Amino acid sequence: MRYFSKHKEIVVAILGIVALYLVTHLFKLTVLPVFADESIYVRWAQLIMDEPARYALFPLNDGKTPLFIWALVPLQYLFSDQLFAARILSVVVGLGQVFAIGWLIRLFGGKKQTAFLGMLMTTLLPYWYVHHRVALMDGAMTLWLSLAVGGVLKIAEQKINAKKLFSFENLKKDWPWILFAGVFFGLALLTKLPGILFAPILFLVGWGWLIIKKGFDFEKLFYLSIKIGMSVGLGFLMFITLKLHPAFGQLFSRGSDFLFPLGEVLGGAWRETIISVPNYLKYFIAYLTLPVILLNVIGLFSPKNKKTHHLLLFLALAFLAPIMLMGRVVYPRYLFPASIFLTVSAALVFENFYLFLDSKKNLLKKTLVQLILILFLANMLAVSGVFVYQSMFEVDKTPFVPADKVQYLYEWSSGHGIVETVELIQSMAQKQTVAVATEGFFGTLPDAILMYLHDRDVTNIYVAGIGQPVAEIPEDFLERAQNFERKLLVVNSHRMRMDLAPEKLIAEFCRPDNAPCLQIWDVGD
Repeated sequence: MRYFSKHKEIVVAILGIVALYLVTHLFKLTVLPVFADESIYVRWAQLIMDEPARYALFPLNDGKTPLFIWALVPLQYLFSDQLFAARILSVVVGLGQVFAIGWLIRLFGGKKQTAFLGMLMTTLLPYWYVHHRVALMDGAMTLWLSLAVGGVLKIAEQKINAKKLFSFENLKKDWPWILFAGVFFGLALLTKLPGILFAPILFLVGWGWLIIKKGFDFEKLFYLSIKIGMSVGLGFLMFITLKLHPAFGQLFSRGSDFLFPLGEVLGGAWRETIISVPNYLKYFIAYLTLPVILLNVIGLFSPKNKKTHHLLLFLALAFLAPIMLMGRVVYPRYLFPASIFLTVSAALVFENFYLFLDSKKNLLKKTLVQLILILFLANMLAVSGVFVYQSMFEVDKTPFVPADKVQYLYEWSSGHGIVETVELIQSMAQKQTVAVATEGFFGTLPDAILMYLHDRDVTNIYVAGIGQPVAEIPEDFLERAQNFERKLLVVNSHRMRMDLAPEKLIAEFCRPDNAPCLQIWDVGD
């Protein structure tokens, strides 16, 4: 109680942000239909639940590190709604991220009020909001990377005495933060492989902050590099433990699906990738809002803490550059971790504006700055408010960028109609046996259907993927299903190549804006 009375304003601000976060993130958490990757991850978690010895490291076979999948397992036991159980993990991760951004702002020299602004931005800005409401790995990886950056900043703040570098006195101060940064970098690598791009960035964070705070000193930079190297090495050591499994080599098998090899990039592929950079800028304008991007640009010319803003923007670009140059397929979520630095920088620039208002500058300048602040805040809140509202109440109208509209709303990867399909299958199975052939072998079909059927009575149900496009029902499925009373085909309309009578169409669930429909066909005799 004494602490509360002494720090009442801080406690009230934190509780207010937490309450706003929980209301906006928990309400209608499953209104967006399951996304393909979510169904895959939950399905893997369910396989681990059923046969842990066999499937604990199964994600390695698809080029994924397993930590996020492991974290999904206990939640599947706690909640009956499998999708809610998965997404609640990202909600918890996001709450941690809110505090992580506040901490980073303080480490970069921001005031408490600025930290609260950054926490509010992390609560409401669409880029953060999206990734804290879907069960994807990117949010968790970004949290671990944020904490690793914070650990490196704490290492860089420690006094560096070259003569006593490995003395007990120095180790006692340094080792906690070396371990802190290393463990969280390792957790990032165990969550998603692109975390490896932060290995050089952690060095850049430490070097840049040391130079800003204490000036260029080669000897200090050298010894700081050793400490950061210990953290990075610890992270890689945690990652290398996966090599004990024979599927470790498969981790790198999917890279060519998303990235051009470096040789091809240098050989001219960069001409194909560089033209997409304007699209990437549009992602950040849409999801972080235009004011946040403008604040980052203004920070480059800010008379106060200019070097800090240069460093933060440079760190964001250092992460983005290899993805932009080598990216064969780049979705907005691949660029998401750069939001760490862009959000922190924007909050710090906002602080500079606010401090200007407290100065003794002439009234006209102060009025102009005040107007800019009001317009920026109004735009951020309006764009974020519309995004949050539509995400909860008009999900099919959510203002995703075009690439995400295709993924989450329009294409086979969108789970529109999956819940209704499962309910139909279960109602049929109460009176008869039902065999279900689905388009695809993994992903939204059949994994999302199997995800919702897990740990339920499936005595009368058989589900199997038959690939795509669907031109025929394979013999092996028909043989396996010959004794089932009802035979169904679940397929997306644009991948249906069979010529069936219209009366064979049992149900159809269409995606928004005339996108393909999920169809259920009767394929029995």
